Amino acid sequence: MKLRVIEVTNVRRFAGQRARLGQIGDGITVLSQPNEFGKSTFFDALHALFFERHNSRNAAIKALQPHAGGAPEVAAEVELAEGRFRIAKRWLNRPQAQVHDTNGRLIAQADEAEAWIDRLMGGGLAGPSGLLWVRQGLMGLEPDGSSADDKRERERGLNARRDLLSSVAGEIDMMTGGRRMDGVIDRVTEALSRLATATGRPKAGGEWARAVEEAATLATEEAELRPRAERLSDDLIRRAEVQRHLARLTDPADTAARAQTLAEAEAAHQAAQAHQAEVAQAETALRLATLDAEHLQRDVLAAESRAARLEEARSAVAKAEEAAKKARARATELTARDSAAAVNAEDQGTKARDLRNRLHQATRAQAAQAAQIKANDFQRRLDRATELWAMLNKTEAARARIRVTSKLLDAADKAQSALDLARARAEAQAVTIEVHPDGSPALHDGQPFGTGPTPILVPTELALPGFGRLHIDPGSARGTDSAAEVARADQALARLLAEAQVDTLAAARTQWAEAQQLEADVKQGLALCAEVAPDGVEALRAALARAQAEVADAPREAEDVAALTKALTAAETDEAAARAAAKAAHELAVTAGEARAAAEANRSSATRQLESALSEAGDPEALVALIADLKARQPTLANICLGAQEACDRLRATAPDLATTEARLTRAKGAVEQAARDLAKNREDLASLNATITALAEEGIEERLSTLAGARAESEARAARYEAEVRALIRLRRALDEARTLARDAYFGPVLRELQPLLAILYPGALLTIDDTSLLPATLTRKGQAESLEILSGGTREQVAILTRLAFARLFAASGRPVPVILDDALVHSDDDRIEAMFDALHRSARDQQILVLTCRQRAFAALGGTRAEVTVDPT
Repeated sequence: MKLRVIEVTNVRRFAGQRARLGQIGDGITVLSQPNEFGKSTFFDALHALFFERHNSRNAAIKALQPHAGGAPEVAAEVELAEGRFRIAKRWLNRPQAQVHDTNGRLIAQADEAEAWIDRLMGGGLAGPSGLLWVRQGLMGLEPDGSSADDKRERERGLNARRDLLSSVAGEIDMMTGGRRMDGVIDRVTEALSRLATATGRPKAGGEWARAVEEAATLATEEAELRPRAERLSDDLIRRAEVQRHLARLTDPADTAARAQTLAEAEAAHQAAQAHQAEVAQAETALRLATLDAEHLQRDVLAAESRAARLEEARSAVAKAEEAAKKARARATELTARDSAAAVNAEDQGTKARDLRNRLHQATRAQAAQAAQIKANDFQRRLDRATELWAMLNKTEAARARIRVTSKLLDAADKAQSALDLARARAEAQAVTIEVHPDGSPALHDGQPFGTGPTPILVPTELALPGFGRLHIDPGSARGTDSAAEVARADQALARLLAEAQVDTLAAARTQWAEAQQLEADVKQGLALCAEVAPDGVEALRAALARAQAEVADAPREAEDVAALTKALTAAETDEAAARAAAKAAHELAVTAGEARAAAEANRSSATRQLESALSEAGDPEALVALIADLKARQPTLANICLGAQEACDRLRATAPDLATTEARLTRAKGAVEQAARDLAKNREDLASLNATITALAEEGIEERLSTLAGARAESEARAARYEAEVRALIRLRRALDEARTLARDAYFGPVLRELQPLLAILYPGALLTIDDTSLLPATLTRKGQAESLEILSGGTREQVAILTRLAFARLFAASGRPVPVILDDALVHSDDDRIEAMFDALHRSARDQQILVLTCRQRAFAALGGTRAEVTVDPT
């Protein structure tokens, strides 16, 4: 399988949008974008597409939903040997799952689409649980948490690895557990007597004993030389590193650049300081000119204010005297109007009260008629509600008789899939026979045996009329296990169908559809009941009773309501107009009295203010001359302020940032000083290393150690082969499990063969060992020192984890199940040299493997190469 396009709609940050990740090539494809772009959103969405059911509502699915809500949708275009297909899912709101071919033809949907995806992914072996996809922040090979989801993830990963290794090295199980064991044991006895004693020790003079003695002698000599050789190797590596640093520090271009940067920073800082002094001088001149102009303006305003107050006081006295005269005449007239309006308002009120009492009696009689109509409507709705509740109770009873539930149906679907898978496995492992009788048919348990190809899982006996009996033994314990697995799957399906009280899965689906229809009918009935009786039947009965009581209590005869209403309206209008007129007349009279008193007070106040203004202003002619003189000086001061402001603005606009120039100068000085310190230290280190390397190299240690190591490795390998052979022969007779453990090296061979070339790119000469239980790397051996993966640095563990995933990906491809490797922000703990080596390892694997890299480290991953993916975002 190869990914070609990933498309997400309304997922997380792409709320209301459709994002498409395209241009995914055959080898390495890189999506390099900054944080918050949505790379992990594509990763999680792809995981949900392949490993979450479309009707799931778990936390992983809800995490895809954006804050604004809605239904998340994910689709992917994949390329298989059969062609190109589009897989799409929608969750939460109207969930669906569909698979289309290249022509847009729908080939599977809903549960059939989920089964199609399961077959494509091999039961989940290719996802994160199968070691091939690396989530953001995951440094190891499996989840570290203790939650139920993490435990299930680890168990799925273990099963995936075990099934994969068994499919690649399955001949080991047949060799150690088949019926050929007896023949192997007979041959072992003779081989064992040549190598070991009866107690299992090396036999004196034998090949095993000679190999052990030779290996021990060579190991002693090698142990004496190895520390010095390791020191020489470490010193050579350190010298090369120091030389690289010296070359960089003594590069004329870099030295000149640092000096030029320092000189430019000093010049810029001095220029900024000088300019800052000019700005300060200009600002001082501007402040002085502004203060002079403000003082002159205040003097002008003060003189003008005194002149204005004098003129206003004179005008106010004249106006106040005229207003007081008018107020007195107005108050006398409005008092007479107030008395007449009060008498008229009382007469109109008496007339309106009489009409209001007569209208109340007429309205009660009219309301009784409306209450009768309402009572009839309540009675009709009560009858309809009673009928609807009876139908609803009947529908609910029919629904209760159906025992099929969504959970039971899903479990039955899974049980059917498990049964189909078990049958397929059984048929794949079974012996197939085909009988073509010339006369009477062959019999099995007294019944005719079929003439077509028939799989045989367990020992079977056929009766051949006219010939005899034929016994068929498939010769493998796997057949019996497969038959038992088929029986267990069949029983599990039968239990679920019995619990649902149906005979077949199709009948269960039919009843579930009927149950859903009945539930829809119940909802529709409840909606009709709510429409007819929104507050319930009892509330409807109470409303009917109230309407009937209202009809009984109303008077039987009344006057014409319309005529009375019209007369009352006219009377109330006349009353309101009379009372409004009386109120307005009274308010006008009160206001006129208040206005007369206020006018008298204003006249007295205006007289006092005029006297005060005359005292403050002094001689009016002298005041006018002062104002003219002050205004004549204002233009000159304004021009001075304008010139100072323009000069200050020019200096501020061209002023450099003093703090920035000072920071740049400090940085330039620090860079020059640090380069000088680094240069002195590296020259001292290089002289020391050269002396040590010269002394050790003259002894030829590495050549001697290489010769000893090769001879010792050969002797140890020969001794180990003899020892393994002896242990295998002895323990093979006691237990098949011990024999299988001795064959574990061959079992792990496929993954180690794929992993070792990749490991050599980063750690030449290093070896990995695999744990028997977890089937994962356990220790890393470098320079003869074995280290557990738990104690290694985060970067090393991260690199080993990714290399292991690449090896398993190669095995998946070899077993006929190629799947892409996806890395979401991986290699975050790797240094510059090792990340370059990891890029080489990725390209080595990408020759026949699709790898998708999602990263926010744009600069660091620029050297990775590969195809650059693009994301397009469009509104939905």
